[in-house]
Amino acid sequence: MKKIFSFIFLPLLLAGCVKLDYFPSDTLNSESLASNPAAAVYTTDGIYSMMKDMQEFRGSISLNNTFARQYFLLNEVKADNICFSWTSTDPFWTSAQYMDDANSADASYLWMACYKMIYAANSNIQAIPETEDPSENNQLKGENYFLRAFFHLILCNLYAKPYSFGRDNMGVVLRIGTDYTVTKRSTVGECYDAIEADLKEAIRLMDPSTKRGDNGYASKEAAQALLSRVYLYEGEWQKCIDVCDEILVADPSSYLVEVKDLYAKASSNKEVLWCIDVTDADVAGWSVKGLIASMYDSPNGTQGIGWGELYVADPLLDLMERFPQDKRYTDLVRLHLGVDGLFITWGETDEVNSCLTNVNVYPNVTSPDPLVLTSSITDNGDGTYSFSKDGKSYKAIPDNTSSKYCDEFPGYILNDAAHTRCYVRHKMPTPMITKKGSALWEQNLYSVRPGGFPTWFCNKFSVREGSAYDLNASYIMVRYSEVILNRAEAYAHLGDKAKAIADVNVIRTRAGLSGTALMTAANIAGRGYADPVDMVLDERRLEFFYEGFRTIDLIRNKKNIDRRFPSRTKTEVIPYDSPKIQYQIPLDETSVSGIPSNER
Repeated sequence: MKKIFSFIFLPLLLAGCVKLDYFPSDTLNSESLASNPAAAVYTTDGIYSMMKDMQEFRGSISLNNTFARQYFLLNEVKADNICFSWTSTDPFWTSAQYMDDANSADASYLWMACYKMIYAANSNIQAIPETEDPSENNQLKGENYFLRAFFHLILCNLYAKPYSFGRDNMGVVLRIGTDYTVTKRSTVGECYDAIEADLKEAIRLMDPSTKRGDNGYASKEAAQALLSRVYLYEGEWQKCIDVCDEILVADPSSYLVEVKDLYAKASSNKEVLWCIDVTDADVAGWSVKGLIASMYDSPNGTQGIGWGELYVADPLLDLMERFPQDKRYTDLVRLHLGVDGLFITWGETDEVNSCLTNVNVYPNVTSPDPLVLTSSITDNGDGTYSFSKDGKSYKAIPDNTSSKYCDEFPGYILNDAAHTRCYVRHKMPTPMITKKGSALWEQNLYSVRPGGFPTWFCNKFSVREGSAYDLNASYIMVRYSEVILNRAEAYAHLGDKAKAIADVNVIRTRAGLSGTALMTAANIAGRGYADPVDMVLDERRLEFFYEGFRTIDLIRNKKNIDRRFPSRTKTEVIPYDSPKIQYQIPLDETSVSGIPSNER
């Protein structure tokens, strides 16, 4: 998508402070847009640009100051998909620890950015004249309705309780129109009603024949897909199914592409309905360490390219390794410098930090050159694995306790008195070899981080085809695979197990799974799914990990957030109704407008 910051849009970015009561810019307002219709193209494109560009915030420009970066981090770090190998000076750390407050920079920036973009969308909606036939004007107006709905939905997800907790809970500040004389928090129900109305208006105005450019621009189908998400979050199961059926008029699998192509070609492939299109031109001139991929990947493993601070958590890896041929695992997750060989890790309590650290059973090393690695773990051929550590003999055995995942995939525990949960991997990291020929395992910026955390990187956001930057990709926000899984979950909630399984299997087949790896009515109970909703939630976890869905998927379904796995964050179970999950309304806002913040 072409990157445009016109003289019309720029004053909006410079004029606003964090408070919501923005005064209209002398340049960007409804009257000026109405007198210059072509300006709406530039102001609409300016919103798309603002989602990916660094902006000034609290008097400075920082790598943290991008909507896309904070959107993904704020939606993910409170969930259970990420292993934090160490503490960090990045603002995400307080959020990951559930210690964020009303002055947290990341949540405060996203709040400000969303309302700035909502203001711009409101000005466009008010100024762009509508025509009777499909036209560019209608398309632009529809895009702005879509964007306004999207930002309000994001704000509700992060700063308010889920719709399933009740319509009368406090939502966010609802901005419909350009009259900002009153600032108050609407109810969750009022916010969702407005979001639904905006998406219906976007669908009415946009037409496939007037869609602009590549997947970096919103479309009628993107609005329909987002509406299906809204209905899912509202618990309007049949409405969700109906709007999904409107989009999926052909064989659902015909809308999908290969896993690698989904991310590498996000701006152009047929599965993506809308993405934040980050091109090389957007990245040029500032560090790639500001990209979200830099948090999840470091192609050379040294943090010379990307921070690579956040790794795939063990429970998510366990879910992936139930079927290790899954392309979402083989194509998108890698152990840095990993080689074939048994590798066992488990959590040991760090009393000082109230967290679990990893304790690894390392392979034997024959060195120096040539380096030979042989696992020190014995596969006993009966589903158990034996090894020795610190002069003691251990065995990893299938978990048949009440904590097991399920009958078919129980996981493993140690034969110690505590029945410690352990993780058996079939990939092991390689060590750094010193000049003296000795092996160094727990070396920062290498294969294993201090504390023994293996560097399981995710390259979902670092695979843009043809990019000159190792960490570049366009960020997928809405896609057909979500529509399919939205419908699957709605079917599951209505008790239509067969249709829920059918939709889940469309996604699993695309991931390279077949035969016994597919779900059936006969095998889902043995896989731990007494309720088909849990089957769909696991599939959503596999499909959307790190894409901002996990926290809201859990809490709207009233599932606790289980973080009892090796990580530097506190090991605990967060109740789904904990007030710590919702972010605080920024102090920049409450100190000016006086609206109440969230309980804590």
